Formats: sequence, C-alpha cells, structure tokens
Amino acid sequence: MPMQFHFTDLSLHHDEVQVGHRFTLRVGLSQRRGAQLAWFERNDRHDNRDIPQDTWVDMHRLFATDLPVFQSWLDTTVDNGRTELEFPALSCMPLQPYARRTLEWCVVVVDGEDEHGDDDSREWAMWRGVQELACDGEGRVITHTLTPAQPLHGRSDQPPHPDDRPQY
Repeated sequence: MPMQFHFTDLSLHHDEVQVGHRFTLRVGLSQRRGAQLAWFERNDRHDNRDIPQDTWVDMHRLFATDLPVFQSWLDTTVDNGRTELEFPALSCMPLQPYARRTLEWCVVVVDGEDEHGDDDSREWAMWRGVQELACDGEGRVITHTLTPAQPLHGRSDQPPHPDDRPQY
C-alpha cells in the first residue's frame, strides 16, 4: 500500500483569546531510519516569529524542537523499521477586531532507506490544507474554515516542494 497521509480529528478551536483549528495528520513509514520531514507553511500575514509573509517556510527545519506538533518525529529518530507517526496540530490567531489570516500547509514525508540502502528513489506522501480565519470590527469570528486537499503520494529520487504542485 502506498504511503500517504490521513487527515483526522478536525475540530474548531475557539476560546476567549484565539480562534483556529485542531487536527491530526497520520502517516505510516516503512522505514523510519533515514526518513525526511518538511512541514511547509505559508501565511499571508506577519506573525510573532519573524517569518516572512507569502513565502513557503519549512517550520520543521526552523522550529523542530520548539513546536509540540513535531514531538512524535523527534521521539522516533533512532527507530529502524515500520512505524506510524501522528502530528497533532493546533493553529490559531488572536481574536482582535478586523483580524484575518490565510495559512497554507504543505507537509511532505519521504520514507526511509530500504533494506538494500537504495537512496535513488523513495516513496513520499504530501498533504496540503488551507485555513481561513477572520474577525469583524468587534473581534467576533466571521470566517472559520480549514480545507484539506486530497493527499498525494509517489516515488521519486527528489521529494516534492510546495511550488511543484498545483494550487487550490
């Protein structure tokens, strides 16, 4: 069975200070050793981490040890063999008058080395999603959506990048 993402547990998150979504991405790897993860995000607004807007940024590369979503990946770095990983995510923005944000994800996982050490071609899986959030002039939520795309999977010697795939 080809490696692919499963998008589960989508729920709205709304408390007195922020609004957003919780969700889980799940992927099975044939071989964890040597596997690769790229968790790209593109945000149409500046945020508090000095990340450029409207630019794909690999959050795993920049914040792997700081963000809880990557904990299962970090906990299995020495595992050799088949494993299933879950990425529980929470993505929110502050409730403020006229606040709005569009956040895109493109998450790519490349399977680890096969038993023969063949690095030329590996299985990969990609998941994409778009979150749109907006508040009115009083800070009440007026837009609260997260739209996942159909997961993609394939096999190649070069893992895909967000700009390699068509947009929504």
